[in-house]
Amino acid sequence: MDWQTVLSKAIEDGKIRELYLYKIPVLKTCDNWSLVKEIGKVSFKGKHANYNGALVRYAESLYFVPEARIEALAPYRKWNLKTNIEVISEENFKKKK
Repeated sequence: MDWQTVLSKAIEDGKIRELYLYKIPVLKTCDNWSLVKEIGKVSFKGKHANYNGALVRYAESLYFVPEARIEALAPYRKWNLKTNIEVISEENFKKKK
């Protein structure tokens, strides 16, 4: 099973595992930003990286868009980021099992 398949099902009940978040590619550019569908806002400081931005779906794939890019595109596109995505750390995920 490839990562794109795993990531397509990564968000459950407004939550995502830290491991999956690290594997999501960053959406730097696209042909039509109006086709990007917002899933939710992410604010997470992990061991390896800090994530402040949004998870979006574009062309049936999951991507992360940094806050700086969202702010740069705000004059041209309205972002609907009312939903917050909770990131479950790997330690908490292992405890839950």
